[in-house]
Amino acid sequence: MRDNLKYWIALNSVPDLGPVTIKKMWDHFGDIKHVWEAEKDDIQRIEGINQRAVKAFIEQRGKIDLAGELKNVEKSKVKVYTLEDENFPANLKNIYDPPPVLYVKGDIIRSDEKALAIVGTRRASRYGLETARKLAFELASLGITIVSGLASGIDTAAHQGALEAKGRTLAVFGCGVDVIFPAENRDLAKQIESSGALISEFPMGARTEKGNFPRRNRVISGLSLGTIVVEGAYDSGAMITAKDALEQGREVFAVPGNVEADQSKGPHWLIKQGAKLVESVEDVLSELEHVLGPYKIRLQPKKEKDISGLSGDEKRIVEALASEPKHIDQLANILKMEVSAVSSLLMMLELRGFIKPLPGKFYTVL
Repeated sequence: MRDNLKYWIALNSVPDLGPVTIKKMWDHFGDIKHVWEAEKDDIQRIEGINQRAVKAFIEQRGKIDLAGELKNVEKSKVKVYTLEDENFPANLKNIYDPPPVLYVKGDIIRSDEKALAIVGTRRASRYGLETARKLAFELASLGITIVSGLASGIDTAAHQGALEAKGRTLAVFGCGVDVIFPAENRDLAKQIESSGALISEFPMGARTEKGNFPRRNRVISGLSLGTIVVEGAYDSGAMITAKDALEQGREVFAVPGNVEADQSKGPHWLIKQGAKLVESVEDVLSELEHVLGPYKIRLQPKKEKDISGLSGDEKRIVEALASEPKHIDQLANILKMEVSAVSSLLMMLELRGFIKPLPGKFYTVL
């Protein structure tokens, strides 16, 4: 009931009152208004209730401006979904500790139930970035929503891949949905808002705190049918997301990498524990056939571009980039040319649709 929204928002703004405690109180009293107005003794009798959280709630609820909290949300034009809303994401509602409130900029639609998370390290290798982007692009091309956390590195590449496919993508925040973090992804956030949604369980204006990210990670996995880890150390946030997915009964996938790289430690550990090894998008889809049902997918083979009309040096650049992205300095070394001359060739190849630039003066073929 939308009449109850102010109570949900107010409860969600109480520090130390976590999602499990709020859900226990709601399940016990059956109505969120009754939760807000309940006597301390009645709340403390709930089996397994967090007494410290109850104490914080009783002490602080009289200081909260119910109407003011609701007005702040309405003023920002942010959509708010609560556990009692029918359109609260079904995948997320079914986890042990679903967020009682979701703040959303953009739209969550029914097809987003067919979602996969792609997560990984902020310090990604070029291989990791390209793999995340490629997987996201191919999955989004097939109508699967890509979920990630808007962080630098793998998360950014996953969102970008989905957007390049003109597909849907959801970004889950570890801060208020009105606080873009990292700041350099502001433009990316705007694109995601128009092609999916920005999502947070944290109150409007909440700043980033270290303890927020584990909570964010379980929402990423909770929204998804499965989580794909592309690079991450053993103790990384990506691994927390994967472990959340396992606890939620969702599929876990891992992309193998360089055995000597720290970023490969997490995915390789997951593979040893039984996670599905991913070399291509088909590895993901075959594992989820029982969930997707008749959703049979066969990707069209990539058409080779005709390079017969290119100059000798242009052909050599395209051939050098065919195996993996390369830095402009590497290309200059291969061609034994000045960087300025290679830069001119790259510009022409980009204009003609043969290659595309990547961050850090790297290039790859289209």
